[in-house]
Amino acid sequence: MKNIILLSLFFYFSINSNAQSLSELLGKSKGGYKISGEIKNMQDTNVILAYYFGGKQYASDTTNIINGKFTFSGEKALDGGIYLLVLPDGKYFELIISEQHFSFVTDKNNLVSSMKFQNSKENTAFYEYLNYITEKQKQVGPLKDKQVNAKSDNEKEKLQSEISKLDDAVSVYRNNFYKKYPDVFFSKIIRATTDIVIPETPLDDTGKPKENFQFYYYKKYFWDNMDFSDSRMLRTPIFFNKMDQYLEKLTPKHPDSIIVSADFLVQQSRVNKKIFQYVVSYITSTYERSKIMGMDAVFVHMVEKYYMNGECDWVKEKQLEKIIERANRISPNMIGKKPPNLVFKDTLDRYHSLYHLAADYTLLLFYDPDCGHCNKVTPKVKAVCDSLSVSGIDIKVFAVTTEFDLEKWKEFIHKHNTGNWINVGDIQFDDEGNPVATSNWREQYDIHSTPVIYLLDEEKKIIAKRISEKQIVKIIEREETK
Repeated sequence: MKNIILLSLFFYFSINSNAQSLSELLGKSKGGYKISGEIKNMQDTNVILAYYFGGKQYASDTTNIINGKFTFSGEKALDGGIYLLVLPDGKYFELIISEQHFSFVTDKNNLVSSMKFQNSKENTAFYEYLNYITEKQKQVGPLKDKQVNAKSDNEKEKLQSEISKLDDAVSVYRNNFYKKYPDVFFSKIIRATTDIVIPETPLDDTGKPKENFQFYYYKKYFWDNMDFSDSRMLRTPIFFNKMDQYLEKLTPKHPDSIIVSADFLVQQSRVNKKIFQYVVSYITSTYERSKIMGMDAVFVHMVEKYYMNGECDWVKEKQLEKIIERANRISPNMIGKKPPNLVFKDTLDRYHSLYHLAADYTLLLFYDPDCGHCNKVTPKVKAVCDSLSVSGIDIKVFAVTTEFDLEKWKEFIHKHNTGNWINVGDIQFDDEGNPVATSNWREQYDIHSTPVIYLLDEEKKIIAKRISEKQIVKIIEREETK
């Protein structure tokens, strides 16, 4: 027995490579939960009851093992799903939580094969499956080892034939398991982890196999075996892993593509409010935090489509206001958009308009003359832009000071020799001599720190934003090859 029983091994094991209501599951006479266990040959210690959620594991309860026996109990029923019993020595094993009152006995030295349950149809079926798969794994392991070391093609073919027979046996067993246990949650789990069968690639009009047919077919039907109506799926490794694979592996890393996949997932999840809440919340927060430039468009889309329309009633009013405010701040400055015009004065009180600056590329730099990082970055930006200009690239810099000190601003320009830039600032004063801004450009360009660099095209649409000086050349080179 290995120290860790990995359920994912059993779920994804391949030799070749509407849910019941909670009241029905609990029974009307009992409330809360009580799970009693006995682990033979186990010294006195403690044990943790944990659960899966969102790609991580969280502790739910803890208790002591005395003479091998222990009990987890509580007045509130546990959310259904796959739970882990974690032991101090690194071992853990899993239970299906649907029934809330059951017991089991096992042996520390053989946790899976020794497991016996009372009052748990769910776990009896679960461990029947695990024992079968464990046995087949023991049989296939040596065959695969021999296949790797086989010296002839004939020997490899014979070994592959034996492996295929075991694989077929697993498929037959799995199908019979569905029939034998049609109502247990684990049947849903097995289905959810069973890949769809991809048909033979059809031919196109020229008689050639359709390009990328298998990939698009796999993605289209990827979720067919998932029961979105059963919120227990959230407390398994399955739902998160599939969602992560769908968004990160099967969807191109472009905001428009991710938005399509996100909306599809949200639509599928509408059959269950808990799953809907999780999907919407996860996608929104993930892409709000994304380090990949342009992915904030996914965040803005989610907020505009679901939060602003009153579909996210689980979010408190103040938090909702913050989420919407954040989206409104990002929306004007997303990749591909033409941001609001800036019309500011230079040090000689002359106005300059961003929109009227003629250039193939405009580098828009926001900086604070007192900012240490700005003072380090600015000469590097100048060197890059000067070099690009010398090489024939039509690029100009529209440099905006974010502060109101005129003298420090002039010193900054002189210090870094940026007199050939369009140096402007929103430096205005009221009748009492207090500095005031003429517009909400900080919100429109999401300036909450400095320096911030935007790169605009000839039409002043955003090509890139919040980039470093090192990225400028690569981005322009990419644009030049389009």
